[in-house]
Amino acid sequence: MLTSFFGKSKPVNYVMVAALMTIFFVGHHLLNTKSINPLSEILFQTGMLLIFMLTMLLADFISRKNKLTNNNTFVIVVFGVFLTAFPATFLNTQALISHLFILLALRRLISLRTQKDVQKKIFDAGLWISLASCFYFWSFLFIIFLFGSVIVFAGRDFKNYIIPFVGMAAVIILSNVYTLLIQNAFYTPIDWVGNFDFDFTFYNQLKMLLPTSILLTILLWLSGYFLFKHNIKSKKQKSNVIQLFSLILIALALMTVTPQKNGSEIVFLALPFSILTTNFLESKGEKNFKELLLWIWVLLPAVILFIS
Repeated sequence: MLTSFFGKSKPVNYVMVAALMTIFFVGHHLLNTKSINPLSEILFQTGMLLIFMLTMLLADFISRKNKLTNNNTFVIVVFGVFLTAFPATFLNTQALISHLFILLALRRLISLRTQKDVQKKIFDAGLWISLASCFYFWSFLFIIFLFGSVIVFAGRDFKNYIIPFVGMAAVIILSNVYTLLIQNAFYTPIDWVGNFDFDFTFYNQLKMLLPTSILLTILLWLSGYFLFKHNIKSKKQKSNVIQLFSLILIALALMTVTPQKNGSEIVFLALPFSILTTNFLESKGEKNFKELLLWIWVLLPAVILFIS
């Protein structure tokens, strides 16, 4: 049974998920490449594969370090399958790098509840989110989560509201140093602002419609389960659920407004979805339904690969 296998934290689980991600990463790149790539391109894609793997490890680290889940490997399998079910999340280099920076920011923000190194964490988060927006502009929406976290965990000190802007300014200055040296151009913050679009035509394709429908169905089920059915008594659990749903809403907003809807925008939903799904898999009861749910999710990438 999958729930029993991934319900334990074993090195072999990490190896299996890493192998799955590698196979799909290489497989999709080969399917989308008509000619043999030069050595430079192979080295570049190897670096992207390492970043791809790093996002999985970061997701696991964030959930474990902040005790958002129990000691198991549900997060990595749900996260890994999520990314492989939507190939655009790793075929789009800019979205992949931006997602890495957002995870680094969330790593700092979610740990604000410990009240340790608060100002340093706020600065780091502002820096990482600004860097993420350089690669994928609308990832800047996660700044909402940054200021929300400051209000909840560090709102008493007014300086904490100023610190994110210092991190943003650092990115703007460093970016302009680069563009002045390389492109002989100077950019103001307004120049970074991206366009928005509400055209979802791309999602009419079966290879996008099927996984997106399954994803949204599971997400709606989890929303109903945690908001209405599941009795959350602990203050910490309530805080975790609020944070996760906040991240989900921000990711959905990003997916709605981004002008280039090619499937890569879904990547920002991976972490909160994986943790929320894991919380459900860890709950008591409904063993058969959980087993069925996990099997459907794990087999989804193979079905998408066949459709593609």
